[in-house]
Order: sequence, then structure tokens, then C-alpha cells
Amino acid sequence: MQAGPWNWLEVAKLIAGFLTPVALGVFGIYVHRVTKRFEHLQWRSQKLVEKRLAVYDELAPHFNDLLCYFTYVGIWRDLDPPKIVKLKRIIDKKIYLAAPLFSTEFFSACMAFQAVCYETYNDWGRDASLRTQSQRRREARQADWKTEWDAYFSSSVANPAEVHHAYKAVMEVFAQDI
Repeated sequence: MQAGPWNWLEVAKLIAGFLTPVALGVFGIYVHRVTKRFEHLQWRSQKLVEKRLAVYDELAPHFNDLLCYFTYVGIWRDLDPPKIVKLKRIIDKKIYLAAPLFSTEFFSACMAFQAVCYETYNDWGRDASLRTQSQRRREARQADWKTEWDAYFSSSVANPAEVHHAYKAVMEVFAQDI
């Protein structure tokens, strides 16, 4: 008995010949999608890092100004109390806008640093008070000290070492997030 031209071996060869390119095509599409997804994640991560660096470029000089002012180093004599209170508003705005881009640890460290520097929730409509001594500042700026600046200071004074520690914590979390 002679087998017909379409015996089971021929059918298997035909199916294998058809399924091989289909399997390779499906695998190729899968690899392409995985590659595109990876490229998108890489692009997104790059954009996130770029934005975090931009936020760092904006906030780090302000944090440094606060560190100088509250620890009496660097440019502290050049900064007056109204400017430092205004700086709190600027920093608050930038921190709250940038919060979704950073870890919760970053936001907490920023708030802790500001809590060391400022006494908030004083009275309705009253600005935050500076948690530092006015006496040294008054002595250093005798020539241009304004008496209305005395109202900017809190009776609760922060230790400069505590300010430095809080600043260091913010900058460490900043570096980790970037």
C-alpha cells in the first residue's frame, strides 16, 4: 500500500514550516514591545532626574541662605529678616509643587528643616517668626538695623547645631532622590 502524497509526516512538515515564521514573528513583536517599554521607562526616568535637578538648582541656594542666616556663617549679615521670612514662602511653594517628584522623606526633611528655622502658626495673618537671636544681628548691622525688624523674631531660639543637622538631612535626602 502506497501512502498518498499527504501522509502525516508531510502534514507535520507543512505545519512546522508555517508555525516557525509565525512563532518568530510573535516573538519579534514581543521583543519590540518590551524594548519600547524599556525605552519609555528610561526616557521617563531621565526626564524625572532632569526635573529633580532643576528643583535642586532652585532650592539648594535658598536652603544654603537659611543655613548661613541661622548659623551665622557666610552671607548672614547681608540677609535681613523680611527677606528671610519671604524666603520661607518661596521655599514652601517650591517644596509643595515638587513634592510629587520626590520621596516622602524629602518632603518631611524639608518641613523639619523649616520647623527648626521658623516658628509658624503664630496669630492669624501674622508671618512666621525667625527662630534665632536678634541681638547678634542688631549688633552686626547697627548702621542699617530697623526697629520694626525686632517683631520678626521668635522667643523660641533654635540651636545652630540643630539647624545644621536639619540642613544636612535635607541635602542627604535630596542627593538620594536625585
